[in-house]
Amino acid sequence: MQPSRENQPTFFDLAVAQRGGANRVLETIAREVDFTAAEQRVAATYSHGGRPACRVGVLLRVMILQHLYGLSDPQAEEQLRDRLSFQKFAQLDTHEAVPDETTICRFRQRLIACGLHEELLGLLNAQLEARGYLLKRTTLVDATLLESSRRRPDATAAAEGRAPDADASYTCKYQQSFYGYKAHLSSDGEHHLIRAAVLSTARAYEGEVFARIAPADTGAIYADKAYDTKANHAWLQAHGIQSGIAKKGAHHIKLTEADREDNRRKSRVRAHIERVFAHLKKWQHYRRVRYLGLAKNQLELTLKAVAYNLKRLANILQAQAA
Repeated sequence: MQPSRENQPTFFDLAVAQRGGANRVLETIAREVDFTAAEQRVAATYSHGGRPACRVGVLLRVMILQHLYGLSDPQAEEQLRDRLSFQKFAQLDTHEAVPDETTICRFRQRLIACGLHEELLGLLNAQLEARGYLLKRTTLVDATLLESSRRRPDATAAAEGRAPDADASYTCKYQQSFYGYKAHLSSDGEHHLIRAAVLSTARAYEGEVFARIAPADTGAIYADKAYDTKANHAWLQAHGIQSGIAKKGAHHIKLTEADREDNRRKSRVRAHIERVFAHLKKWQHYRRVRYLGLAKNQLELTLKAVAYNLKRLANILQAQAA
């Protein structure tokens, strides 16, 4: 059973609200973003009877805190008990118990069961677009490799599906072997907000994932040579989108100096998406996936993208106010 939040605060609630230092990012997110639609999607999966569960709104915000600050489930429980700014952001009332790590873990499975591991980013971006922060003139597309959460298995075991993580796979980059997954992103070229985030196994070819992450409502899309395929150019033409995909040379296709200059121009635009990947890897510690399986790790990527967009929104608003 999903309990409702009491709208009438107690005197103790009011006293606690005045304590603790201000957290600009969390306060901005709490003020500017409405999580009601996502909360209702998850709350609908609870039965009407039985023992009252921890509120969806609290657990959903705990998930966001985890990916804003790189917290594991035990760390999230510990920090939520200790930090007033986290309690205020999560809307955890003084009479409510702090969710334990088991509850947080089970809630992650519930998010996957109701499909939010693929749709949560879209729910947030609809609000960002309505507020005029997510612009559609230019979109940037790229991908990056992520290591598996498990030690590399024998190549034969991985090929036969006997590895601990059956969805991870081997690939080669810069003549080096790599085992894990691949994160595909598209971002707004103006404010560098993530528009779509899709996880695939490491051996997946970037060009084949292009249509899944490329939005059909943009004016131009910039990407590197890996996306230079006939199918992708046909998709862009069918949707009336200007192609900013760098041209790929081959033994039967010789690039002219004009082609190379055009590639350099496109690369200068596309390179801005590297800032997004740099933030995910450096500040959100996203060089290795945390879980086993494609669905759980897709949820992790989605939450990373949501956390990134929320933090980016706070920085945009701060810059506008300066």
